[in-house]
Amino acid sequence: MTSPATMHPAPGDHVRLRVGVQGEAGCFSEMALGRLPHPGGDAVYFTEFPAVLDALDAGMIDRALLPFHNTLAGVVGPSLRAMAEHDLRIEREIELPVRLFLLGVPGASLETVASALSHPVALAQCSRFLRHHPAIRAEAVHDTAGAARLVAERGDPAVAAIASREAGVRYGLVSLAPEIQDRTDNATRFWLLARRRLAPDAGRSSLDVAARHLAPRLGLTAVRGATTVSVDRPEDMNEAVAELLEALLSANGIVREEVASAIFTATPDLGSAFPATAARAAGWERVPLLCMAEMAVRNGLPRCIRVLLHLSRPIDPDRVRHVYLRDARSLRPDLPAD
Repeated sequence: MTSPATMHPAPGDHVRLRVGVQGEAGCFSEMALGRLPHPGGDAVYFTEFPAVLDALDAGMIDRALLPFHNTLAGVVGPSLRAMAEHDLRIEREIELPVRLFLLGVPGASLETVASALSHPVALAQCSRFLRHHPAIRAEAVHDTAGAARLVAERGDPAVAAIASREAGVRYGLVSLAPEIQDRTDNATRFWLLARRRLAPDAGRSSLDVAARHLAPRLGLTAVRGATTVSVDRPEDMNEAVAELLEALLSANGIVREEVASAIFTATPDLGSAFPATAARAAGWERVPLLCMAEMAVRNGLPRCIRVLLHLSRPIDPDRVRHVYLRDARSLRPDLPAD
């Protein structure tokens, strides 16, 4: 699906780009497009990701703006698979905060809703709300704004949409439940894509080029650390663990809310306290924690605490900094001591 009115750029010194997006008027991709610097671009709408990139190849549009990662749902698989089939270069990355609303026709209420329409990625971002309202059946459609349009066209108070506030205003819907996304820091990242020009690395396949950009961004990032205590006492455990965790956050420029989980191990000569208890005492109340016993290896480093952090915000692997403190520095002599 395209919007013919946006197929021709306006004349002038600064021509606005024709930018293909997946979705309808009022979709999040269009909102992300509004974050481009002057002169910006005009949206050309398509139902499917491959159709956007086919149009880019054919010269029907100047650029494509496609999502590749969401804070809650993870990678946008269909979008990335479509990218892998084309020769592309990434010109810009845009991050858009995503706030999702349950929208219904005037006169509807939360109690009247039996089904909620939205894009599968948006539905995945509202899993907690849907679990708490089992009477509401999730129904996947091609786009969030398209879901809002369908609800408006049906005029049925039993059918709602999960979409942006802006889409609700556009189609005359009312908010039945505001900001139902699972986390307040929910955001989607988009790439502004152009056809790849011949360059010194023109021999690379599209998959090679995509992988170079995708590798630092997909999935979880793992960061390792270790430290030691001189005496097996709870207060020593608390001090060492707090010091190690703070050093890991500082060295990698991350905040505690970006830690998805932490796995601790302790050598068999430590038994006065759990490292996770020390982490809780240091303020890590909302991070899932797990403690395990380290193997009893002959001549292993005594009284050692190790941790593996999984981050929800991917980091370039070349910039990940593992941290080894106190006597644990002997475990990784290849790493610089801070």
